Amino acid sequence: MRNGPSDGDCGTNVIHLPDSDLQAVRHALTTLAGAGARSVQLLGAIDDDWTPDGLDPIIAGLGIPVFGGLFPSVIHEGRAHRRGAVLIGHDADARVVVLDLSGATLPGPERTQPLDGLHTVVAYLDATCPSGQVMGALFDARGTNATWCGGGAGGLDFVRRPAVITPDGLRSGVGVLAGLDTTTRLGVAHGWKPFGAPLLVTESRGNDIVTLDWRPAIEVYREAVQHRSGERFGPHDFFELASRFPLMIERFGAEGLVRDPIAALDGGAIRCAGDIPRHSTVRVATGSFEDMIAAAARARDEACASVTPGTGAVALTIDCISRALLLGDRLSDELDALRVAGAPQAGALTIGEVASSANHFLQMHNKTSVLAMIGPGKGTA
Repeated sequence: MRNGPSDGDCGTNVIHLPDSDLQAVRHALTTLAGAGARSVQLLGAIDDDWTPDGLDPIIAGLGIPVFGGLFPSVIHEGRAHRRGAVLIGHDADARVVVLDLSGATLPGPERTQPLDGLHTVVAYLDATCPSGQVMGALFDARGTNATWCGGGAGGLDFVRRPAVITPDGLRSGVGVLAGLDTTTRLGVAHGWKPFGAPLLVTESRGNDIVTLDWRPAIEVYREAVQHRSGERFGPHDFFELASRFPLMIERFGAEGLVRDPIAALDGGAIRCAGDIPRHSTVRVATGSFEDMIAAAARARDEACASVTPGTGAVALTIDCISRALLLGDRLSDELDALRVAGAPQAGALTIGEVASSANHFLQMHNKTSVLAMIGPGKGTA
């Protein structure tokens, strides 16, 4: 991108807004476009007053693609903000695919064909829609041809509302995939450690575990957690204790895939913030704040292994909202661990984290830190 006004932020390609005032959003978008951006990520805090009626005309009038979403908090330079927005201007064109996630049709190669030949895909999905089959279908369609990053958009109440930003405006029940002709280096880590015996998922439905080892899932999970912690689940505080003891799907040769239990359902099932395949093997996991922050530092080191700071890359930081809630005041330490000297930091606390590279299967993660060093772009898309 060409040099231009930066409103005091680190570099002309990232702008932080303290609130969602539409005139400020319009000015920030036109500022980035005027400085040479050919596409813009817009990440907003969902508690602000975003509406399609207000945002859609601004996006439509910009003349370059805008994509992103609304999240519990946005991240800028080591801090998480429950209000406002961050905008990232990319000097690469974006080829954007919008997927309807509310129906039964899964994306195939023909639907994602516009992404052919691009090295980076930024994906934001409505978190109220099941993600497992979509992730599998996208991997089948795209393979390991690109590095993927992004996350689940929406609020912690899991009420469906317009939360995904597409070039056509603010939408619900969809996913937006933005292919960029730029290289991305990815770091993914969580720091959780499994304990106890492996448990077989003997029945599941999407994000719900119905039985573990042929018993009601909540009974098996409760016994494991209470035996380890010495604490007991109360009638109304399942998430408070469960947030410290996620489930981990074991993977050969890689850090296990974390699934966050978010609710105990009538009948004994457990609802998770991600799909749980039937016949998979899971273990209950735990971790200290120090383990989590150290994992974030590992993600940073992995993402920066072949990146030279100061070359125009942006540190897109995708961190899990339930991880943030657990860390509390220590969240600032984790976000600091994810910062990269010489690169502006922008991102969001998401409901599930999208990540994959040539060495990783495309997955929706939980309770995980993802750092994507994006750019600079080639501008040939």
